[in-house]
Amino acid sequence: MSLERLESLRHEMKKCVRCSLCKLVPMPTIKDNRFTSACPPVNEYHFHAYSGGGIQVMALALLEGRIELDEDLAQVVSACTTCGLCDVACKFIMAAERQDVIMALKEHLIECGQSLPGQQIRRDNLDRYGYTAGKPVLVPGQWAQGLGIKILPKDNAKVLLFVGAGACQDVLHATSARKLALLLKKADVDFGILGENEPDSGIEVYWTGHRQTFEKQARRVVDLLDKTGVKTIVTLCGEDLGMLRGKYPTYSRASQALVLHASEFLLPLIQNGNLRLIRPVHQKVTYHDPCYLGRQSEPPLPWHGEERRTHGVMTYFVPPKPINYGVNGVFEAPRHILHLIPGLQLVEMQRIREYAFCCGGGGGVPDTHPDVARLAAIQRIEEATAQDAGTLITGCQHCRQNLTRWQEDNLMPVVDLVDIVFESAGLIDPVFDTDCDRAS
Repeated sequence: MSLERLESLRHEMKKCVRCSLCKLVPMPTIKDNRFTSACPPVNEYHFHAYSGGGIQVMALALLEGRIELDEDLAQVVSACTTCGLCDVACKFIMAAERQDVIMALKEHLIECGQSLPGQQIRRDNLDRYGYTAGKPVLVPGQWAQGLGIKILPKDNAKVLLFVGAGACQDVLHATSARKLALLLKKADVDFGILGENEPDSGIEVYWTGHRQTFEKQARRVVDLLDKTGVKTIVTLCGEDLGMLRGKYPTYSRASQALVLHASEFLLPLIQNGNLRLIRPVHQKVTYHDPCYLGRQSEPPLPWHGEERRTHGVMTYFVPPKPINYGVNGVFEAPRHILHLIPGLQLVEMQRIREYAFCCGGGGGVPDTHPDVARLAAIQRIEEATAQDAGTLITGCQHCRQNLTRWQEDNLMPVVDLVDIVFESAGLIDPVFDTDCDRAS
């Protein structure tokens, strides 16, 4: 099955003209030559094979029998963070689906038994514990203790707060989940949570290429979400938004409910006065666009037609094919909110929005190539500090974790957007113990 998918993309592989633009943000966007790179593994290993274009060439060589499907190939391909920047950078000059080829090759490697130990552990954890990170460190759902929140689908509500698997693995993630819940309560939102049944979205098995496992998990999650009967799902974390909105429709099906990131849901509440930001936050901050909240959150665009070739090299589509250029992700809402916080000064980094540089935490790379994850995080922090910002804001807990873990001197505090909104709203939570209840 995976070989058939790979073969169906042969024409995409052949579009690569070896220009290496997949290694850079588009040149018209460059303002500082220190921040031009687009590919974390290329930055670490300085070899073309690790780039988006290099993977296209290797996939084609594999199909044509010029290279072997072996551990060496798996090592190179697994260094990709699946951030998708090479895909949108390439689309600056041509309509090519680089990300599709990368994922198809990852899936083929996994199906043929070329799974690296770190990747296999994540899949096994999901099968055994229901979470790719393993046995929960914190009791699932206990982050909401004392708040009197509805538990769905036992109770009924209009909105589901989807806090993600990290809320039972990471104290700061759980803290942000609680803060978001308190913000929703303050705005009189009729919402509930899944409590002890909070699922793992499966992103860790998606981006390592465990397609069958991911499809199974995606179906299970969508079924659970639809049973709640809610009209709207609000995700705390950008990676969960990217899965539910951007990937589930292809690998399973879309939820019946409207899926929004916390920033998208909170912004109108703030603008309408349902949630007031009353406390000034006197900070100079910059914002990191998470890959799966931004360019990777675009829903797939249906199209049926024919791709034709003219003049030997040029391709075109009949009828015209809609293309995801990465521009319709969640970029505006977080920035609008930051501009509405009194006292806050937002300064932008060089690589932003659809061309934002990856934090290095995706693709399973921290498990298999920690050197890539570390360098990417350090380079992103360097870009943030170059703007003379004191704090780095993001809309993804996964990004927060990877951008924080590699800072030896804690040079730049990394804060979730929800946390700073909570601070500006002037809310307090005397009940919450940041130690949380530990899972037995």
